[in-house]
Amino acid sequence: MTRNAALTLACVIAAAMSGCAAQPLETAASSSRCSPARPFAAGGERATLWVRQSAEFRAASEIIYRAAALALAENLADRALSAEPAQQSGHEGLPPAVVMDIDDTVLDNSAPQARMILEATCPPEFEAVWDAWVAERAAPAVPGAVEFIRAAREMKDALGRPVRVVFITNRECSKRAGDAAACPQKEDTLANLRALGLDAPTLAEDLMLKGERREWVSEKEARRLAVARGYRIVLNVGDDFGDFLPGVRRQSPAERERARCAHRDWWGTRWFMIPNPMYGSWQVVLGPDLEAALALPPAAEDCPGS
Repeated sequence: MTRNAALTLACVIAAAMSGCAAQPLETAASSSRCSPARPFAAGGERATLWVRQSAEFRAASEIIYRAAALALAENLADRALSAEPAQQSGHEGLPPAVVMDIDDTVLDNSAPQARMILEATCPPEFEAVWDAWVAERAAPAVPGAVEFIRAAREMKDALGRPVRVVFITNRECSKRAGDAAACPQKEDTLANLRALGLDAPTLAEDLMLKGERREWVSEKEARRLAVARGYRIVLNVGDDFGDFLPGVRRQSPAERERARCAHRDWWGTRWFMIPNPMYGSWQVVLGPDLEAALALPPAAEDCPGS
């Protein structure tokens, strides 16, 4: 397996799960059952092992969620504060909400990653494999996520209004053979959340899938703005830069670094990132050439003025 092909496939995973544009696949060796394409999750072995087996990942995730709970309590007291860049004014009197991604922010999807590696899943098989995993309704929670969500729902703003937790996911609504539902993936995700003890009276309304409405594309801004029309977004938790800002999936690493620095005061106060080395838009923007990506200097060592 060439290193270029390994990164290319990582880009395809990111495209499928994050709504990014995929890079073309490399030619495979004749021995590959996926010929002329490499196995879908090739190259993700160490990253997947780290998420599934390391105490370091669990500790990091729990640390982030505990810090997020503390920040949420502080943010509720500042009625002028919003965690949505587009929410500039008029939100001061709105009830509070937290926005969260689902996959590898709340639900741990390292199991299908491991399966795809062990079974050498081919690229054309991914959609069926992923949908079958969603239908299992069996994803465990990312460490710290359940405790954070429960704590958030118990918090209230200065007027006694509870925090509403809204889940914005790029799980895509699509028809499934033998199922009459227009969006069986929503019912699957709701059942998975309920199995983790995260049910709520408004849970179905609080879950927003890609394609559930025509304007709800992979870019999540439209859904965040839909929340912002009725709520002050007090905190945002995700595992990908695109969970926080629009347009970053089309930006270069340097542009993404400038965007990160422009919001440096938001990280750890309004925005919290769960580590996900398995896939993401960060791989897509680097392109398919692993050697070239490894040779690049760091996009930024420090933000200007730090």
